[in-house]
Amino acid sequence: MGLMEFLQWLQGPGINAAIGFILSFVVEWFPAWADLSPRAKRLAMLCFSLAIPVMAAVVSAALGYQDWSIEGTFWPAIVAGFASFSGATVAHVRKLDGE
Repeated sequence: MGLMEFLQWLQGPGINAAIGFILSFVVEWFPAWADLSPRAKRLAMLCFSLAIPVMAAVVSAALGYQDWSIEGTFWPAIVAGFASFSGATVAHVRKLDGE
């Protein structure tokens, strides 16, 4: 996998793999993570879910792999980020009533 393919992977199916990799270090280096409220953890997940594909799109466009297009480059990355966030949090919806 080359850099171009890696950046495209991060804009779609690789979002959750990248988030899992990052969160494994956050949990280890930031012991207070376990004490954060579920809302704070969901907010962090939303930020990671949007930041990773958008940053990959920015780098990809800066390197000339993709156009600087909202419709063709950035909107699909944002949609993929929201889909990633939704998929990652939907399993916990039943627990949200107790907050």
